[in-house]
Amino acid sequence: MFSKILLNKENLLLNCEQLKKKAGGNLCVMVKANAYGHGDMEIVKMLDGKVDYFGVSNQTEALNLRKVTKAHIIVFGACEDYRKCIEENISFIILSLEHLKEIIALYKELFIMPRMHLCINTGMNRYGVKDKREFEKIIKLLVKNQMQLEGIYTHFSSVGSDKDYTTRQKQNLDEFLALVPKEWNTIKHIGGGGTIFLGYKADMYRVGLKIYGYGNDFVKPVLSIESEIVDLQKVKKGEHIGYLCGYTASKNMTVATIPLGYGDGLTRKLSNKFSVEINGKIAQSVGNICMDAFMVDVSNIKCKKGDKVNIFNNASEFAKVLGTTEYEVLTNFSKFRGDRIVN
Repeated sequence: MFSKILLNKENLLLNCEQLKKKAGGNLCVMVKANAYGHGDMEIVKMLDGKVDYFGVSNQTEALNLRKVTKAHIIVFGACEDYRKCIEENISFIILSLEHLKEIIALYKELFIMPRMHLCINTGMNRYGVKDKREFEKIIKLLVKNQMQLEGIYTHFSSVGSDKDYTTRQKQNLDEFLALVPKEWNTIKHIGGGGTIFLGYKADMYRVGLKIYGYGNDFVKPVLSIESEIVDLQKVKKGEHIGYLCGYTASKNMTVATIPLGYGDGLTRKLSNKFSVEINGKIAQSVGNICMDAFMVDVSNIKCKKGDKVNIFNNASEFAKVLGTTEYEVLTNFSKFRGDRIVN
């Protein structure tokens, strides 16, 4: 393939070690959405044995990862087939008392202890148990069946933007935790933004964007993208470039075509708004990004077909242009159709 995602292993491992030190506890690395576009298989292989858990959002992601690792995997969304998760030793979340009853029925059928993490809804209002009476019933039912939770957790929704709301979420979580039997070896874990820096002691911290190099100055971006020039076109002043006449040449130009498009995650909203590096020079995007390619102005650059193009080194740059977050920029590349190379 002409286009490649390059994964900097040194940066990834450095980020991991730095976050471990800051956390003072264990890490669950989130590798959902194809590891935020980085490639879940590649990331898991690099971090296998270096972190305690890997987190995914669905059963399909978990089962794919089970093919390459024996590490603990937690599914943080609903599953289609909990039987399969139990058989494959995959942890999953419990969403309610009724949900737990379904899992207990499976346990009695399979005679395999399920690895369960109870989600506490402290204010995110996405998943989990919100009512303490329901929580107490869950505890009693587990005790009755000689079962216990592998983990109990919540998700802080507004760590970086609303301190008071986060404080209320922490207080809410503590009220639930006080009801957990002291003899259980249940892991308390938290996630959402910079939870490591809240000063809230947990057994494990879930990390996503930071492990990939964003959000703090002590971490470094892991992902970069490169491609190459596959065609050169001479464009006369007044001619149009790309779909919908997305750019009109104000002068005679030379335009290079790069085989990467919105089908690979390079969002069309970047059209005419970003630049790439070719032979040490900056080339500006011209015309609307196509599904499979985009074009740049190389009028003042000495280049030829086959020359390397550095497209992307830092998601923050694209995020600023688009008025969005690094999360969205990176996860767009989940559908990248080129190779992912660890270097």
